[in-house]
Formats: sequence, structure tokens, C-alpha cells
Amino acid sequence: MVRIPMEDDARVFSLHYFGKRFSNNRIPVEALPDLPAFRDLLLSFAKDEWRARHPDRQKLPRNFDKELVLSLFAIEDGSAIPKLEWKRSDPQALLFEIADEFDDIVEAAYANVVVLFDGGETETPHLNSEKLRALNRFGAALKEGEKIELAARDESGKVVWLDMHRRKQLIMGGRETYQTRIEGTGELVGNDSPSDPNGQCSIRVQTEQYGTISIPVDRLQLYEEFAEALNSEVQFELLVELDQNDKLRSVVDVFDVATISDPNGTVVADAKSRLEELQRLEDGWHDGAGLALGRAALARALDFVVATRTSGVDMHIFPTEVGGVLVDFLLKGWEYSVEFDRVGKPEMYGIEVSGSGEMEPTSFGGVDDVIEEFRRRLSANG
Repeated sequence: MVRIPMEDDARVFSLHYFGKRFSNNRIPVEALPDLPAFRDLLLSFAKDEWRARHPDRQKLPRNFDKELVLSLFAIEDGSAIPKLEWKRSDPQALLFEIADEFDDIVEAAYANVVVLFDGGETETPHLNSEKLRALNRFGAALKEGEKIELAARDESGKVVWLDMHRRKQLIMGGRETYQTRIEGTGELVGNDSPSDPNGQCSIRVQTEQYGTISIPVDRLQLYEEFAEALNSEVQFELLVELDQNDKLRSVVDVFDVATISDPNGTVVADAKSRLEELQRLEDGWHDGAGLALGRAALARALDFVVATRTSGVDMHIFPTEVGGVLVDFLLKGWEYSVEFDRVGKPEMYGIEVSGSGEMEPTSFGGVDDVIEEFRRRLSANG
């Protein structure tokens, strides 16, 4: 319901959050940075308004930035509606030259914020760097289907909103990138620990949506949690910078990053142990024949086991005389073999255990392709 503010509400701004996370008057802590960001956005428009009223003045009055103070004093019913009361930092100290018009300036600034958020705008307005910085923080935690509503304070009571799409549109109108908060999981594929003790350590996490993300971590956390957790699943919550195609440019801030307990972790550990054993084989390991195993074959075999570990299928790993790795397994009444040659290229073949079926040797372009074939056969009927 839109409520036109009465005189007592003249200094109260209401931000109406919509979405499942905001039900029962709850605001997730990750959305709290919206409040100071809203103040900064409002203040930027207030500066514009003062300059428009005083075109003969080049500089703002002293301490203008500090005059607008917002205080959260209530959260109303109806999803989550934080109520922000504004006041001057020190009314007695406010310069005489703006004291009489400061209230009007703030009201005009709020009206301009409403116009900015209006999704009916056909063009994206040009915003200065100050407003873009505020927008990069305001609404950064919004997810698909969530929005923040503002109501015009005139008689129209028009309601406008900011969702993740309108926010991106506004920011991208003046920049090549925008910031947003993301969360998800991925596979730990590496880490970086510079020799300089003051250098920034990081882990590399492979994700489906954003590719490989380099996430800064504390050196102690790297050693204690991630150093021995290669190929483990990692969960993360980050503030990131994305381009207009939503490709990740950089990680701005890390709110949470941790490994996830893997019930199939012993499968990976056993495979690693077996492959490390095979890695020690030298030329001539098989009665004078047999090449030492190629690094690529060992790495791709591990990739295959890691990717299929949740299937519950027992994998048996063997060396081949040509320096490759053979992975044998039983799946739905078939005995399959996936063979990685010395350079890691896979081939798959198999026979039906209680029948005459046969899968002829089939070559694949890479390990991802043979993993996809495994999953296809795992999910097939019969």
C-alpha cells in the first residue's frame, strides 16, 4: 500500500523490500550495506540540487557532505520496510546560507532518486562517478525476483522499484562493469601462495557459471583448509565485478569461502593414492617393457574419477604399457574401460556382462566428453 507522507513523515524515507528472504519483517545482513549506500546516493543528488539553485557558486558549502544523517528507527510490516529518518548532523552548526533550504534540497534529491529508479525510463541517464559508486553498493545483494520499492512523495504516490536488471542497466550506462553479490559452489582446482610473506594468497575455484574464479584468502586459511583439499567442493559468497555480458572481471570482496564436506571424499583420496603409486613407475616396469606414465594421462584419469565420484560406481585404476592409464568399472550390467593415452586423450569401450552387447572403442576429444558419455549411460534406462 502506498502512503503519502503526512507532516510527521516529512523526514522519513521507506525502502520496501520484496522477496522471500524479506518476509516477516526480516532483512538479511548482506542487505544492510544498502542503507549507507542509499544515503550516499541521496546526498549526491542533494549536491546537484544545491548547485542548480546556486549556479554562481563553484564550491559546496563547507561540511555539506556531513549534514545529511540517516538513522534506521523501525522495520514496518509488509515484507520488510526499513524506515529511515533523516536529520542534520548539527542543526545549530549548519551554515546560515543553506539552513532555510536544506529540507527542500533533500526532498528534491529524493524525488530525483525516484525518477532514477523508474523502470519506465526509455534511456539510461548519465550518472557521475559518485552516484555510480553508491549504486554499486545499493542493491548489490538483490537476487532474481527481488526488488526495492520507493514511493514518490507527491500526490501521485507513484511507486518505482529497483531490481537486479534495472540496477545493472543504470550502472552499465556509465561504466563497463558493475558490482553484484554472488554465491555458489565449485571445484578447488589450484592455489597461489607467493613467496613474499606479505603477498596475497588465493585459491582457484572452477564454476559452471563464471569459469575459474581466483578468490583471495588468508595465508593461514590456505594452509589449514585448502592446501590439501584439491578437487574438493568449495562454497563461496563474494562481491564481484561483472561486465555487460555478466562475465567475471574481478573479486571485490570475500564474505565467505570454505570447503564442503564431501561424503565421497575417500573415493578421491583412494584414486590419488593409486595414481601417485603409478606415477613412480619407470620405463621397463613390466618385465622390461612398459613406459613411464604420462603426466597428462594421470591428471585426466583423476579428473574422470573426481567428476564421477557421486555415482557410487567403483573405479579400478591400472597402468598401460604405452604410458597411459586404464579405468575399469561396472555400470548397469556392463563392464566398461576408459583408457587415457600418454597425452591424456580418452577412449571408451565395453561389453555386456550377461549378454552379447558390445561398445566398440570410441575416441573422445577430451575428458569432459567422456565424462558426459559416462553420465549419459548412468542415467539411461535399462
